[in-house]
Amino acid sequence: MNTKILLAAFGLAVGCALFLWPSNEKKIKANLTKLADYCSTQQEEAVMESLQKALQAVKLCADPSTVQIESLRIDRTFNQPELKDHILLLKKRLPNTTFTFHDTIVNLPGGNKADVTSTLRISGNIASDQIADAYELRILLIKADGAWHFSSLTAVEFLKE
Repeated sequence: MNTKILLAAFGLAVGCALFLWPSNEKKIKANLTKLADYCSTQQEEAVMESLQKALQAVKLCADPSTVQIESLRIDRTFNQPELKDHILLLKKRLPNTTFTFHDTIVNLPGGNKADVTSTLRISGNIASDQIADAYELRILLIKADGAWHFSSLTAVEFLKE
């Protein structure tokens, strides 16, 4: 009888672990949320806090990572130190700014790659001006050592002159 109870408890524990274990899609969406949090900046954010957040953001990215934003004339590959520097510059230029991802769709074609589309919303205040902007992004991720890393970020341009 003790063996049956032990086997049932073991089976229940394994079932709960599999049910509660986050899926790849949940892990990717959690990384997007973390990235948005790390890139967001409070008005009086200390330099060391900004540096720490930039380092945490870079840990979510592959080395190297590609960024393509045609409207800002950015189309290049960054190594992790360069990416950290650009995140710090972004945080310096956009104090009191919040980044959030919405309407995220994760496509896992198999293997260790993922293709994500998401809307990035940026809102905040710069001096006395209020900003609100949105970008449709295509994000490619690779899985290495059991973790998902952002390898490419492309802003999808809808309107061209």
